[in-house]
Amino acid sequence: MTNMTIAGGRSDARFRAGSAALIVLALTCIHHAYGAAAFDTPWRLHIILFAVPAAIIIVTLLYLAGAYRHETRGRLALWAAALIILAFPVAMIGFYEGGYNHLIKNIVFFVGGEDTARSLFPAPTYEMPNDTIFEVTGIAQFPLSVLTTVMTIAMLRETRR
Repeated sequence: MTNMTIAGGRSDARFRAGSAALIVLALTCIHHAYGAAAFDTPWRLHIILFAVPAAIIIVTLLYLAGAYRHETRGRLALWAAALIILAFPVAMIGFYEGGYNHLIKNIVFFVGGEDTARSLFPAPTYEMPNDTIFEVTGIAQFPLSVLTTVMTIAMLRETRR
């Protein structure tokens, strides 16, 4: 793919990395809202208080990175966006929430049995796999965060050219 600049100073790489991060954030909001309703656990909605501001900050930083791409402040904005993307949507949501809280929990449950899973993933924080939509949307956060990582690294590499 070419290193084409899109209107507004947005490169393909910044657009892809930002879009991937926003998809992870949107999915986690949907996942937690569903879980809050399905399991009568309204405390799960707390993620929205973090995901929405994170999305706004990521979009703003990526915009600034494009608008000032030939200046130090543009490069700083790009690196700040990358750090936030890698810390929140990728590490905290994708790897921890999607990978550990769902993927690993399901592997332990289906391989090691319910007793083992309950000892490692106790209630009320964790639900045993009994709702397909909840588990699929939870697990989906992990591969999406891997994709977001790849896109973010590509974005950073593009700036070195």
